[in-house]
Amino acid sequence: MHKGNNTKAMSLAIAFFKGNVTLSLIATGVLIGVALLQFVPIVGVFFLFVYPVLAFAIQVYVGRLTADVTDEDDMAERAAESTLGDLFLKHIDVAVGGFLGFFLIFFTLGMIFFLLLGTSVDFAALSRNDAQAFVVSMLTPGNLITLAVLLIVGTFLGYVFPGVMGEVILADDFAAAFKKSLLLLSPKFWKRTFNGTYFVLVLVWSLIVMAVSFVISVLGSSIVLLPVALVLVYLLSLYNASVYIFAHDALE
Repeated sequence: MHKGNNTKAMSLAIAFFKGNVTLSLIATGVLIGVALLQFVPIVGVFFLFVYPVLAFAIQVYVGRLTADVTDEDDMAERAAESTLGDLFLKHIDVAVGGFLGFFLIFFTLGMIFFLLLGTSVDFAALSRNDAQAFVVSMLTPGNLITLAVLLIVGTFLGYVFPGVMGEVILADDFAAAFKKSLLLLSPKFWKRTFNGTYFVLVLVWSLIVMAVSFVISVLGSSIVLLPVALVLVYLLSLYNASVYIFAHDALE
């Protein structure tokens, strides 16, 4: 499947979910369980990394199906044949490699911006519950420039990210996935994203993600509607996986 759009990605996500509702609900339950284990003392640190890897593994699995199926009916059939092991473990090496690459990139960038701000921002004010002093220290001309640069860099990387994710999802193994994740910092790869098809796909995707995330946050504030919010989170993940493959195709 090539040159898909957001409508197609949404249809494929729903088709996968409906094709094996039991699998999707169990997978959602597993992710919830792992997320809760993050709050357990000591071992919680381990599950802090397990959760994003498992969530990533689902996207790799569904993304590769997106690249392989012909239509929604085909996706539903493939979902019906899928097992929990397929969803979480079939491409776990790719998920770990991609996650590790992205983690190192964002950790390094975060440390750089933290160091740039740390010399003049009064972070100690937060421990004193002195929000006013913290805000005043943030609003210096130098810090405002740093924050503006952070916003610009973050927005640009967010624009490039779907294409890079498509490359990572289709990687053959751990090493290839790790290497593909580093394309996020490649000017040569950035140039490939400067085309109309990719721009429209990512723009519409970002608006949909923001809208759905808002709905999820509203639903998640209610205990009664929380299960609906969690299912939407899972569906959003499936939708994202298909968009990443279409983003990859738009760069071909």
